Amino acid sequence: MKFKKLLRGRALYTQEDKLWIARGMCFFAVDYNGKRVTDKYRVGGTLKYLLSINRLSRQLLREGIHHLLPLKNGNIMVSAKRKVYIVSPDGSIKNTFSGYSGNKPGHQGVCVTPDGTVFFGEYTLNTQRNIDTKLYRSTDNGESFECILTMSGKEVRHIHFIKYDPYEKCLWLGTGDEDFECKLMKSTDNAQSWQTIGEGSQDWRAIGICFDENYLTWGTDAGSVPDQNHIIRMDRKTNTLEILSDAEGPCHGCASFKNGRVFISTGVEGGQNEKDNIARLKELKEKIPVDVLTAKKDIFPLILQYGVMRFPLGTENTDKIVFTQMALCGGGEKIFIEG
Repeated sequence: MKFKKLLRGRALYTQEDKLWIARGMCFFAVDYNGKRVTDKYRVGGTLKYLLSINRLSRQLLREGIHHLLPLKNGNIMVSAKRKVYIVSPDGSIKNTFSGYSGNKPGHQGVCVTPDGTVFFGEYTLNTQRNIDTKLYRSTDNGESFECILTMSGKEVRHIHFIKYDPYEKCLWLGTGDEDFECKLMKSTDNAQSWQTIGEGSQDWRAIGICFDENYLTWGTDAGSVPDQNHIIRMDRKTNTLEILSDAEGPCHGCASFKNGRVFISTGVEGGQNEKDNIARLKELKEKIPVDVLTAKKDIFPLILQYGVMRFPLGTENTDKIVFTQMALCGGGEKIFIEG
């Protein structure tokens, strides 16, 4: 399996015929040859724009665009540091949303369902566990957001992900970080109510999940504790866990694609449970995670950016294997594609 550099930037959302990417406070779509196929859009003021031009300042200050969701009415939702923008196809800002806790959601902490409902989960450092964590929902294409779930700081630290399951047509939500804070929750009524499927150990700590007809698959994100990381799958019928393999470090990326392929990536964040300073991209083949790409952490400090490989949202829409390398040798913030 070979991968090539497509272009610099962050891959944020995949569709069948195009890939949405961000460069600083600008975003646009390209085809899978890297040719731009939409207008180039920009959000935020001049200072934000200037701070986000250089990738080192962008990563250190957590500037730039972090998430992008195409909405059902044709508008686009993007999140930057402490602010969400709803952008129309002509580039005008239709609405903004702020006032939530934290700089931004986790990488898979936003989603849009087939009926157009948008979800947005808070992610804060919350070191003192004195901040409640909220899940927001919009049913009007981002014109308004309502808080529909609040979890106390004594219950969870933050939300890791919220994802729509195309097989069961339900929502899954994950939290962390200490053992008692790690939960996998499920909603079958558009987030009106939630059932806790599993909790209480690092095996339930995930940054996202992958779907197929029979299983949910994820890699654990035990980056702040000494526990061994694992690649795990859960039987949909019984909710029982099966450890497929150990992982060399915390898992920062996971994606399932239209053709059924599943990928998980491990990262480098300097934890005591990491094997080395190498990030790995793995494909699941017959239950066995196989390394298909490795990359060393770059020379810059971890406080700037962990060494990770991250997948865009929307991978279920395409067979194109695309991901972003961040703070790795040969890929400080660059998009790669299979081929």
